[in-house]
This record gives sequence, C-alpha cells and structure tokens, in this order.
Amino acid sequence: MTLRLKIYAATGVAALTAFLSLWGLIAHESHVARLSSAEASAKLMVAQAEATDRYTREQVSPLLDRVESANVVFIPQSAGFFAIESEAHLLGQALPGYRLRRVVLDSTGATDGPDPWERDAIMRLRGDHDGAPYSEVREGGKLSYVAPLKMRDGVCATCYTSREAAPLAIKDAFGTAHGFDRHPGEIIGATIATVPLPPASPFFSTCILLAALVIVALAAFFCLVVEFLVLRPLARIATVAERVSLGARGVDEFDTRGPGELGTLALSFNRLRRSMESAIALVES
Repeated sequence: MTLRLKIYAATGVAALTAFLSLWGLIAHESHVARLSSAEASAKLMVAQAEATDRYTREQVSPLLDRVESANVVFIPQSAGFFAIESEAHLLGQALPGYRLRRVVLDSTGATDGPDPWERDAIMRLRGDHDGAPYSEVREGGKLSYVAPLKMRDGVCATCYTSREAAPLAIKDAFGTAHGFDRHPGEIIGATIATVPLPPASPFFSTCILLAALVIVALAAFFCLVVEFLVLRPLARIATVAERVSLGARGVDEFDTRGPGELGTLALSFNRLRRSMESAIALVES
C-alpha cells in the first residue's frame, strides 16, 4: 500500500469515527429531549389531576353536602377521585395513547385497583424511591410518570383512618370490606400519567446531515492539503532521486524555494547529489 493510500485510508477511518461519534451524541441528545418533552406532558397531566381533585373537594363538595340526602346517599360528583376518573376517561377519548390513572391498594372496585405493573410501581414508591415521583419508559414507546398518592380523608372512596370515621353514605355505597384503617401520610396508591414519546424532531435529521457534510468537507480539505503540500512534492523528490540513483545525467535539481521541511529536504538532497557527482567525477578522472 502506497503512502497516499495509507493517508487517505486513515483519513477515511477518522472521518467515519467522527461521524459515528457525532451521530451517537446527537441521537442521545434527541432521545433525552423526547423523554423530557414526554415527562413534562405527564407531569402536567398529574398536576391537573391534583388541581381537579382539590377544586372538587374545596368548591364542589361543600355545595353538594348541603343537599339533604348527601349524608345518606353518596353523590359521586362530590368526590375528587370520581372527578379524576371522569377526566381520565374523557382524556383517553380525546387523545388516544394518553392515559391517566389514580389507583390505590386494597381498592373497593376493579376500576381503581392497580394492575400488576401499577402495583409494582406503588411498591417502588413505598420502598426504593422513598415516595419520590419517577418516570419510566415502557413497551410501545410510552413514558409513565408515577406520583405518590398519600393518605388523607376523601382522597379515595375508602381513604379514612377507620370505618367509624367514614361517612355513612360512603359505607353504604362501597361497603366496609376493603380499604379503611389507613395511616395518615401513608403511600396508599399512585397517580400515573402515561403519554406516548414524541417522534424524533426533523432537526435531528438536519443535524446529522450537516455533521456529515462538515466532516466530508474537512476530510476532503485535509486530503487536498496533504496531496499538494506533501505527497506531490515527495513524489517529485522520489522520481528525481530514482533517476539520479540509476546514473542519469542532466537531471534538474529540486526546487528548494518551498518553505518548511520539504524545502530543507530538497536542499539537503541537492547538496548530497552534488557531492556524489563530484565524487564520481574524481573517480572517473
């Protein structure tokens, strides 16, 4: 393999390595941006659910409690958890792929009970995560944001410290077999918002294309510089040196006007050539 091929091959390998490194970096940043966008949307859904719960408990429930039958008949519209379930149902219809769930352990019904993944998420909040919200990418290109649901009166149908503390309407509507006897501040469930990851931005493809163009341009520029400033002068020196070594007469001397190491090399070779010609002339005479 000639020196030219070695240099060009090394340049190609370096350019390919640089492109793959940049591609990996840009792809990583794009993935992080997609995760951040999805997590922000999920956090907004959870925050809105909390706002809905609070508004229902503080503004709607007191009005409905004035109804004469409120103490003996459970009115779903007075409960924050019912408002969140209704909101989640409407959200799922309007935005397929988006899902909001408020689930509790030992629930009174199947609709607000956790599935295996949700149960595991709640146990992680109670254990390793120490109650801190977290997000997780799930199968199907979706991200779930899990926020703890701590015990307070009315946060779920049977979220009361004892059966005696629960209103009669609650016990009549949901029974006393499940829930109750929960401790204040205990993590009893979770609010889980699941959103699809957004598609990769067109900016990602643009960055990859620009990176490829810049790397190719730099590699081509480097090859041209090496070709005209190093390889071609060396090729001329090698050609003249070969002719001189074969005893050719009248070979032009190297042009020593070039700056740098090649000019110095040409000048030194000219001196060596003159010394050899002088020595040969002395021998022949």
